[in-house]
Amino acid sequence: MEHPVGALVPVALLLACAGPESGARDLPARLAAIERAVEEQRQSLNVPGAAVVVVRNDSVVLSRGFGLRDVEAELPVTPRTLFAIGSCTKPFTALAAVISADQGLLSLDDPPRKFLPYFRLRDPEADSGVTLRDLLSHRTGVPDDLPAGWFERYPTHEALIRAAMGSRPAGTFRQVFHYNNYMYLAAGEALAAVHQVPFDSGMARLILGPLGMQSSTLSVVAMEAAADFSRGYGPDRDRLPTESLAFLDGIAPAGAIVSNVEDMAQWLRLMLGGGVLDGRRLVSEAGMKEILADAVRTQGGHYGLGLFNEDWHGHRLYSHPGGVLGFGSRCEFLPDQGLGWVVLTNVDDQALPKEVREIVYRSLVAPR
Repeated sequence: MEHPVGALVPVALLLACAGPESGARDLPARLAAIERAVEEQRQSLNVPGAAVVVVRNDSVVLSRGFGLRDVEAELPVTPRTLFAIGSCTKPFTALAAVISADQGLLSLDDPPRKFLPYFRLRDPEADSGVTLRDLLSHRTGVPDDLPAGWFERYPTHEALIRAAMGSRPAGTFRQVFHYNNYMYLAAGEALAAVHQVPFDSGMARLILGPLGMQSSTLSVVAMEAAADFSRGYGPDRDRLPTESLAFLDGIAPAGAIVSNVEDMAQWLRLMLGGGVLDGRRLVSEAGMKEILADAVRTQGGHYGLGLFNEDWHGHRLYSHPGGVLGFGSRCEFLPDQGLGWVVLTNVDDQALPKEVREIVYRSLVAPR
């Protein structure tokens, strides 16, 4: 049972977005090709449901659901279907820190201990020099190595941070990239302390509200209460209970946002607009430079503040994947092309999101 939902784009807008070499009829054909290719790949990869949004030149040119958000009930994915976006939350947490710096409430070079007196790292050099910037760029040298069961063993954020920060360093401070969800938890708790509200409330106030992301939340319970949300599916495409995502409460700044492609389009527009949305500057120019700057080398490029930065097909691509039980996502943009896209799926697998990036590139960027 298939119920595709597409976006209507005015002809004048299509002409403006298509570029000087293309007529108004060209872009609709390219977008139709994207839709066909995405659906073919979705079926080939056995992904129950997905949603894709493409933003170009500050306009949403494609916003569509593919497949089913609930296989058992045969409910279709729409652009408003909520998915857990996993680590695509990290760019939002970094953005909140930069906005807080714009407001003069903190500096990215402040030590976490300024806000969390209990924060301690095992390595003396790292402990004496660590900053919020280091937490947000995964360059403390501390691995994310707590064994399974941490959510049950550490019932408070402070207890979890104390345990995670006590891990033995696996790399040189500020020289080696070690992805660490708990560092983002600490950064989020620092933000909560600065704003004197829980992290989810601060995120709503700083980002979700100003960007008009009205459907987005950091609550799985709220997601399940919504009229249009996706079920999650396992590797064998068995349906997973929503309660299996309860652990996200423990590391909300690292991965708890629930959103849809309609809302994620607003984030893309902000990033492609250099911190300006609908004529209003929400992030300073200096803040945007901080977000996009390379902070530490990774295997494929660099990591900045909540974003992977890499050279891709001759362009600078900024991106982040997200994966939690039953859900996989990817948010990406090419500033030099004024182009960005987000893919949300209901399986924890990056295969389809990685296919979509190539499909978008071939259809909208590659020379023809």
